This record gives sequence, structure tokens and C-alpha cells, in this order.
Amino acid sequence: MSAPSGNQVTKIDINGKTVIPNGRFITPAGNNIITAPHPYGLALSPNGNIAVTANSGTNPLSITIIKNIVSKNPELRQVPPGPATDKGVLASVFMGLAISPDNQTIYVSGGQTNKIYLFDVNSGAKKDSIDCSFKSENTDYSDGYIGDMKMSKDGKTLYAVDQIGFRMVVLDTETKKLKFSVPVGRYPFGICLSPDEKKIYVANVGMFEYSYIKDGKEKDAKIKPISYPAFEYGSKEMENGIENDSLSIKGLGSPNVIDAFSVFAISLADLQKPKVVAKIKTGHLVGSLIEGIPAVGGSSPNSIVATNDYVFVSNGTNDNISMISIEKDSVVKTIFLKPEERMKQFRGVIPFGLALSPDQKRLYVAEAGINAIAVINVSDQKVLGHIPAGWFPSKIEVSKDGKKLIIANAKGFGSGPNGGASYKLGIDGSYIGSLMKGTVQVVDIPNDQQLQETTEQVISNNFKFTDASDPILKNRANNPIPLYPGEKESPIKHIVFISKENRTYDEIFGQIKNGNGDATIARYSTNATFTNKKKTDSVSDATVMPNHLALARQFSISDNFYVDSDVSADGHRWLTNTYPNEWCETATASSYGGSRTFKENSKAPGIFAMNGAAGAIYPEDYNEAGSLWDHLGRHNVNFYNFGFSIMFEPALYKAEYKYTGIKQFVNFPMPKSLFDRTSKMYPTFNMDIPDQFRVSQFIKEFNSKWIDGNKVMPPFTTVIIPNDHGGDEHPETGYPFRESYMADNDLAVGRIVEFLSKTPYWKNMLIVITEDDAQNGVDHVDAHRSILMLISPWIKRDYVGHVHYSFGSLFKTFWNILDMPYLNQYDAGATDLSDLFDSTPNYKPFQAVEIDSRIFNPQKALSPFDEKFDWKSVKSSTKIDDEEDMFRESKEQDKNRLENREKKK
Repeated sequence: MSAPSGNQVTKIDINGKTVIPNGRFITPAGNNIITAPHPYGLALSPNGNIAVTANSGTNPLSITIIKNIVSKNPELRQVPPGPATDKGVLASVFMGLAISPDNQTIYVSGGQTNKIYLFDVNSGAKKDSIDCSFKSENTDYSDGYIGDMKMSKDGKTLYAVDQIGFRMVVLDTETKKLKFSVPVGRYPFGICLSPDEKKIYVANVGMFEYSYIKDGKEKDAKIKPISYPAFEYGSKEMENGIENDSLSIKGLGSPNVIDAFSVFAISLADLQKPKVVAKIKTGHLVGSLIEGIPAVGGSSPNSIVATNDYVFVSNGTNDNISMISIEKDSVVKTIFLKPEERMKQFRGVIPFGLALSPDQKRLYVAEAGINAIAVINVSDQKVLGHIPAGWFPSKIEVSKDGKKLIIANAKGFGSGPNGGASYKLGIDGSYIGSLMKGTVQVVDIPNDQQLQETTEQVISNNFKFTDASDPILKNRANNPIPLYPGEKESPIKHIVFISKENRTYDEIFGQIKNGNGDATIARYSTNATFTNKKKTDSVSDATVMPNHLALARQFSISDNFYVDSDVSADGHRWLTNTYPNEWCETATASSYGGSRTFKENSKAPGIFAMNGAAGAIYPEDYNEAGSLWDHLGRHNVNFYNFGFSIMFEPALYKAEYKYTGIKQFVNFPMPKSLFDRTSKMYPTFNMDIPDQFRVSQFIKEFNSKWIDGNKVMPPFTTVIIPNDHGGDEHPETGYPFRESYMADNDLAVGRIVEFLSKTPYWKNMLIVITEDDAQNGVDHVDAHRSILMLISPWIKRDYVGHVHYSFGSLFKTFWNILDMPYLNQYDAGATDLSDLFDSTPNYKPFQAVEIDSRIFNPQKALSPFDEKFDWKSVKSSTKIDDEEDMFRESKEQDKNRLENREKKK
């Protein structure tokens, strides 16, 4: 199994095959209408003529109104019109939409504003709003995050979920007042009315209700930050909590309580008192054996539709659909989505939005993970086939005549390039979040014969299958990488996986002659000239990252590697072999669009949800089979972690937290197996801590454990070296330029590789270095193209590989080496890294290169890390993905590029 792209680069071809960053194709038939980024909400007007999307990808948040949606020439209106317009039009927007029966008014969920906005269909003007807040002696709904919604047929009542308030709101559209708040489960996500409007169903995607860590049980107890996450997922401490004289950490309870991963049925028989009449578990319970593996994540029920007799619920993590009897309010059937028999054991279809045909005979499912729409026969619940869609289809509607599908594709055709000599900068700028336009796809529903053909197209778009005995694979005989797990023993016994932050290929390697680079945007390569922000200091003719260039010359890099992620929030999920589900994707997009929900004094029970840019995975994100940590633990493969996957948000960042990088004050659990295998002296992401300090700590602990001690280096080691993220200038601590952080990172990478290459383990070692995302840079091929460096005696020397790779390629290679099965369809269906390996080892170690002292002063940066240093004089750290900082740097880059072009002219 491999990705179908082969050596093709990521490219947008609207009329043919688009190659997306994971090496798969998309071929969305029909009419594709471009919208603003990330349309996770979609509504069709009662007359079937108007479609509206809710776009929560970046500032400004927006809606797209499309009139004459099924015609050849639909009319499109963006509200607000573009990125330079008033952001106050929509302070927040998230997924929920409804259109009045007279087709004149659009109702838009206002996310963290705790409101619903009203817009005029024809003019796009904002008309009014409905406040969803409520406060009494016993209840405080002052804060809320309004999400998905449904409207009664007469248009008089609106039902919506409050994701952080754990409630459903009932609103009167005539008085524009909140009527009722009905408590539901954790993080309600989807909502639907039964056709007779006697019941309403709410899907809850959350696992836990999180709380502050405090210094005591008393009501007035103060928040008490701790240096390390409190407990391991699944442990007794996690369920029951920790209490002692100075610490009170509330337990999270069981992940299988009824409020978690469930559907609540609410009776509307008495309109003056709607009440919950049933609580229904859907999908697989956490811990249940699924094909021999205990389920790590919950089912993630997210979207709902109803016929006269049944309710259908998409379980995003389980790749199945639960069928609930309306009469009995219980699950009567599970429909499995396994589009390819050879991939049936691997999850990753990610069922999301649902829609029914007008005659209730067909159910359509947005399969976000394979960029397709499943067609299910309602009468016998058989999957009839699949229809190609755009990248990450999120929501679906069916035209009134039942002949067309209207599909919202959250990532559209991708980003495309965002820099380079031939790139023309548009009004959206170069920031990836602004370039990831969504699409609304209008496509004819195929007949049964056509559906067979479209199903074959979906399979070939996603996977390529080659018989292991095929002659094309004969050159693999002496390759150090097994063709599949167990095919042979690899000489590689120790893998070191290093993650950095936010860079593209062209920024660092754009000048390498045998690579597909653009030298005009290689700002961290050679002959670089730059100034500080105030233009009071400058450097010319500098090499910013000499160690990266030296490693590229001595070992192998790829010029066709892409991160699957858009930003750090989803990037840090991908880095642990966790594909982001619909909860993570929507929360990430809304957070980066400025919709953060955390308020320190909020009484909302779900206030810690949708936390955006975090360097960790949360229980709501867990895949059915878990992450790489669960995978390694299940197969008794030892590992050790330096800073990976422990940065939960919200948290505190201060320079004095030098041994952990941050302090936690919320009771998030760490992934199972990781808790006891993570360094307590190695700091995670914190831009106030030099990468030089990190590497010194790594060397110290490595020596004590695996050189001087009596233990052997584990087969798998993870390390985060994050300072190429960049931060504010601090000349007083050795960082006079933003480029200083790149130099710090470069020297740290050189030092760690030099150290590892001189250990006894080097002969059987592989070092893999990549980035969690590429959002802070520009690239002439695609904004997702990033750094992939392979360093080992078994690697080709001075080699640039051109095979298309993604994050899945890394993990597939790891599992082939470690003789472990694949974890999900993203690694199983990826192309491994074998092209970069050599059958004849070269044991020559690497010698780190000095960096330019004009750019970065390592000693000055390290001097504050003496224990006697006055920590209070150091400013607070840059957050992992501070939206304002991201946009500001992107705009500064765009401005500089335009100025340079004018000078050249």
C-alpha cells in the first residue's frame, strides 16, 4: 500500500486531479464554488434556492451566501466581503446556520459571543441578534459557545447547542428571546429535529469535564499550577483525583459515563417544558475490544439526521453510523464505513455531516478522511458506494428534487503555493489560514452504475496497491527498510524522532541546487540580509542555518515532503500519529479565527474545550486505536520522550520553568504510557528557553541513562526542538533579530546530531527531523511543503529525494523498522521513506558547524539559566501559535517581498 501520487508534487488542478499534501488525489465532480476558509456549516433554504456556509478558518470570520445554488451560474456574496473589511460584522461564527421559512433571514451561530446573529439574505446586512446568556441564583450561562442549530418548520423556534455550556438553547425568533436552557451532555456538537418535531436529538462529542488544579478543597481555594500533568489517562488517579494537604486535583471519572460520547433525546411534547427523555450511547465504549485492540478514544458522535422512524448518528472516531429507533430511543443497528476491503481494519474515514434524500430512502455521509460521500440505502442499511468530494467534506444538503448533492468541503482544493519568484501576492496575503479556501460542490447524484465507477475513483484517489512480488519492488531487497512489518529485520535499532516548528522547505533549502527550491525566498539559507524591527541593527551576507545546510549535504533530505497539518494545533496531533477528528478540526479552525473561549472566571463547565494551539492531544481527540504512545505500549516497544505531547493549553509560560517549559493548572490527563516515559528535566515549548539549554539537558540525561548508566537506549525516542518557531526580539538575552531563533535552533540541531553520531548507538541509529507545520513560512510549491531530514549511517549521502511524502510516511517507516502493525489508514496508506536509504552504511559522524555570532549569542542566551539569575526580569514567552503574531509576521513578510520586488523593478 502506498499513496497514489508517486513523485508528483502537491498541486491544484480544478478541472483534473488535485494532489493534496498527504499524496492523495481529489477529483470533485460538478460545480465547485470557492468560499472563505473552512466552511464547517452549511444550510439550504426552504425553497432550495439558497445555500449558506459558516466559515471559521481565519479573521474575519464569515458566511458565504450562494443564490441559485443548483444553476450553472450561482450568485455568491461574502459577508463580510474580504479580509480587509470590518471584523466587527461577525465577531465569531461556528457551524450553526438556519434560514427562515420565507427565505429572507439567515440565522448564524455566534460561537463565543453567546449570541445568534440575523442577516438579510439579499443584502448580507446584519439585522439583529439573539442573546443566549442567562443567569439565576442556581445557574450561570453568562458564557457560552453557540454551535449547530435547527429551526422549526414554522420558523418560530430555534434550537441550538452551547458547546461549553453543556446545554441546548430554545429561542423564540419572534421575540428574539431565550426561552429555555436544557442541560445535555459534554460538548454538544450536532442537533436535529424529528420530522414530526416531537423530539429533538443532541450529539455530545466530549469525554470529560475539566477543572482547575487548586491548593485545597475550600470554595475560595486558589489555583495552583504544577510542573507536570497530574495523571495518566485511564489511571485510578485520573478517575478519582488527587488530594493532599496542599493540592486538590479533581478526578475526571470514567470516560464511559452517559454524558460522554452520547446522544440525548429531548421531548418537545410540552413546549413549555422540553425535557431529556433518553440518553443513548453510540459507537464503541472506551476500553471495549475492537478487532483485538482496546478502544482508546470514544466514538465522537457528531452529526445527526432523522427519518420518520430512525435517527442516524455519525461516529467520527469509529468510522460507523449508529441507527437509533425514535420509538425506543435505542441503537438498533450499526452501519460500518469500510470503503476498501484491504484497508478495513484501519480507521480514518472520519464520518462527519449527514443528509437524507427527500423521500428518506438514501442517507449521505460526508467521509472527511477519504474526501468522499458515502451513499447508504436506508431500508437495508447497505453502503451502496462513494462519490468523490473535495478535501475534507464537512456538511451535506440534498436539493429539493433529490437529484443533486450540495457539499461543503472545508479545505477545498488546498492552499497552493504562497511565495516564490513567480508567485503573485493577492489580497488574502500569504498566510496559510487565509489561503485554505473552502468550496461548495454541487454534483449530480450518480445512478447505480455510475456509483460503481465513482466508488472505484474514490479508492484510487486514496490508495495505491502493489503486489509484494511485483518486479517494481525488486530493488527493495537490500534496502534497510522492510517492505512491510516482519518482511525482514532492519539494521536500524534506535529511532530518534525530532520535531521543530513552523518552517517551509524553501525558507531553509530553497538554494539547494539538486532540489526543487526557489532561492528568492530562502531567507534562512546563505547570503541573507535582514534588520531588526526598529531598523536600528542589521546583518548582511549571513548564513542563518549552516548546520541544516551541512546536514543536507552529508545526509538526505526530501524536496517533496508535506505536513498534513495547517497549523500547530493539528500539527501536534499528526506528530503523534493521531489524525485530527471533526472535533479537533473545527475547534482548531474556530480558535485560529479568533474564537478562543477560555475565560478565567467563567462558570461554563466546558470552558477548557476548543483550546486551539496546543502541543498535546486531548481525550476528545483520541483515535479509536490511540496515538503512537498507545501503539508502542501495546506492542511492548520501549520509548522515551523529551518534551513531545505534554503542552496542554491553557497553561503558564515563564522562563523560570526551565525544566518543564510550562506549568499546568487544569487537570488534563497525559496519554497512557507517556506519563512515566517523559523527561522531567527537559522543557517543552517555551520561547524564553534557548534550544541550547534543551540540548544540554538532553545530553546530560542521555549520558546518565544510556551511556553511564546500566540501561540501553530505547528503540524509539522523541525530542522537541522548537525555537525555529520564532519570537520577539530580545537583544539583552542573545536574540537581537527574529532570525536569532533560527540560529539558536540550527545550532541545537547540529549539536544533538553531533552528539548522537558519536555514541555507541550510532551504527544502528536513524534520526528523523521535521516540523509540526509550515504556517510561518512561504513556499513556491505549496504552503504545506516542509522540512524532512534523515540522518543515519544507512542514509544516502548528499541526496535529495523526490518521492511524495507526508506525516504518514514517517510512521509507516517507523512501524516497518520496529516490526509493528500500522495504526491507522494514514500510515498504512502512505509511501514509506525507503528511497532515502542506502544498503551500504557510512559510519562517519557529524561535526556541528559554528553559527554567525552577529545573529545569535549562545552564551548570552544561556547565561540566565544559572540558578542565581533574576527570573522576574525576563519577559513572558511567545505562545505556540499566537494568532496576532502569526498574522503580523505573515504581513511583514508580504510587505518586505513587495518592497524587494519594487526595488528590483
